[in-house]
Amino acid sequence: MNDRSGAAAQDLTAIPARDLRRARLMALILGVVVPLVLSGVVLGLVLAWLPELPAPAATHWGPSGVDGFGPPVVFAWMSVLLGFVLPAVLTITTIIGVRDHWGGGARLLVGMALGISGLSAVLTLGVVAAQRGLADAKQAGDTLGVMLLSFGAFVVLIGVGWLLQPHIRPAPATPLRPAHVDSIARGERVVWLATATLSRPAVILISLLIVVVVGITAFMAIRFTDRLWVPVLTLLLIGGAFASSASFRVRVGPDGLRIRSLVGFPRVHVPLDEIVSVRAVECNPFGEFGGFGWRLGLDGRTGIVLRRGPAIEVERRDKRPLVVTVDGAAVGAGVLQAYLERDASPRDVGQDGGAPGDERTGR
Repeated sequence: MNDRSGAAAQDLTAIPARDLRRARLMALILGVVVPLVLSGVVLGLVLAWLPELPAPAATHWGPSGVDGFGPPVVFAWMSVLLGFVLPAVLTITTIIGVRDHWGGGARLLVGMALGISGLSAVLTLGVVAAQRGLADAKQAGDTLGVMLLSFGAFVVLIGVGWLLQPHIRPAPATPLRPAHVDSIARGERVVWLATATLSRPAVILISLLIVVVVGITAFMAIRFTDRLWVPVLTLLLIGGAFASSASFRVRVGPDGLRIRSLVGFPRVHVPLDEIVSVRAVECNPFGEFGGFGWRLGLDGRTGIVLRRGPAIEVERRDKRPLVVTVDGAAVGAGVLQAYLERDASPRDVGQDGGAPGDERTGR
């Protein structure tokens, strides 16, 4: 199929530079600066209280009470690593990964970074305060209340981080100039086919994860035969998820949009009469959906997002908008738009809906 739509010249969805700078600045404040200040305060208190703690100190509680011990200085390290380093790494990784496209996924990850910092602060201070002045760490009381408070701080600060960040909306894409509108209007069947696949880094990462799980399975098969089912089940779940979401076949034709995993499931069909509008956009799965695969976005969209780049976005009647990342998305969206316009002008279409055998296929 020849591209006569001028799709290559279409502007893709983008975040205005001014809004992007504002989002990044707020992300750095909430995910790096605030955790740094909070971690510094906690570290100062922990260092001041260290002489009052038993040695070794209680570091883990089980159903029957204290069951783990360690040097008191471990709490100082926890206030730095969990309270600052982890949130900062999560925030900076998000900013780098999102690049020039900021969405709900990035906003949530920054909120989680702030929440982790708050969880660390409450948990560290609570556990250390419970042991001040004790001669023996076994005398430390139950920490259920501290755990509940720390989890509450985690949830509340995620919400605060979400609300404090600007709600950035991408600039709308340029309306498509339909592809093959003349031939489709004359009754020809034009079918556009493409394959959506995971990016190479994602495939490598998942493959390494599978190798690790296989290694754990082999180790447990030798040492703990009674617990072998745990890694085996994990391996089956990871392998099944990878096989079903690593690659999808995308088809645009007179029956609408069809997306099907190469293993047959999952799949989705969006008939023409369910489509309100279609456009080509630039998608960043990490920033908009918080990751890769078949995902639900916080902005109300469903995504089959396997790599960063062009995507077809379809607004569906009475359903969530659907986004699928695929090379040549502007051409596929243009073909789908042409069919929508043909159905909107039935007088331009032949009675038989197309000449027998007159079909073109594009890839």
